[in-house]
Amino acid sequence: MRGFVLNFASTHQTENPRGFSEVGENKQLLIAIVSCSYFNLFFFHSADIFFIFIKNSYSSILLNPSF
Repeated sequence: MRGFVLNFASTHQTENPRGFSEVGENKQLLIAIVSCSYFNLFFFHSADIFFIFIKNSYSSILLNPSF
């Protein structure tokens, strides 16, 4: 097992792992902006829909009591 660990440590690449290309700063910024936009769109928009649904449900209960 010790030989395996030493062998793995000697072949491990830290700069540019296989299968990944380097991403420039402009591309990183674009990815961050798009990710934040999607998060804001889905998280806050779904919260607005939830509160509108609760408000409408509460209003209908007050206006039309069924008991």
